[in-house]
Amino acid sequence: MQQLPDLNSLSHAQRGELILEQWAMQQMLMAQVDALRIEVNELQARLNLNSRNSSKPSSSDGLNKPQPKSLRKAGQRPVGGQKGHKGHTLCQVAEPNVVVIHAPPERCDVCHGPLGQTSVVEARQVYDLPDLRYQVTEHRVLQSMCTCGKTHRGVFPADVTAAVQYGPRAKAAAVHLNQYQMLPLKRTGEVMGDLFDMPMSEATILSANAEAAQVLAPTVTASHRAGVGEPAHRARRRDGPAREQIAALAARAGHREADLAGAT
Repeated sequence: MQQLPDLNSLSHAQRGELILEQWAMQQMLMAQVDALRIEVNELQARLNLNSRNSSKPSSSDGLNKPQPKSLRKAGQRPVGGQKGHKGHTLCQVAEPNVVVIHAPPERCDVCHGPLGQTSVVEARQVYDLPDLRYQVTEHRVLQSMCTCGKTHRGVFPADVTAAVQYGPRAKAAAVHLNQYQMLPLKRTGEVMGDLFDMPMSEATILSANAEAAQVLAPTVTASHRAGVGEPAHRARRRDGPAREQIAALAARAGHREADLAGAT
């Protein structure tokens, strides 16, 4: 840093020149500050541009998307649960599945005497899921021989057709995830693995869809016949969303039967 000269050692003319130089430098620095301030303001204005205040497309907003504005007028509907809405608040059950006892110590911490009979003073319940994992059921066929020499064997249930196969609950869960929850085939198989430690291939899920469509076909047909000649809005209100879900399930699974042959 340049050291300023001693003013007492300078002449009057030299002092004037020094003051002029310092004033010129100050003016130059102020001009640079003003230019930088203008540049910062321009950059800030560019950052604040979005699809609402400029001609930029909405896809360019990125993470700086403006908050959507609600079209609902203030006071049109009160905040919280609406009148007539059935709530889903947890309630304690009379017979819990598991009871955990939290007993007091055996002796008093003041006089060290033994405590008397205990009693329940408060109960709190926790809703949670059990361990989610597949359960394997083995079917064994027994046989015996009569004294006459004929051998008699037991019979497997009609739906147990392979050495290893998926059960109806597992296939129903896969159909529900794929058809109603609209998960793709690959993600449905991944969810079955993540939740139940039972991943499924896409061909298996397609097979379960086709089987569900065949089982639900009579129900769908009867539901459509019952709604013939009836206004659509009345039929939907009477039967609820269940009929539409079953129809969609059967239709989608039926359309994929052709894909199943190639996938397997």
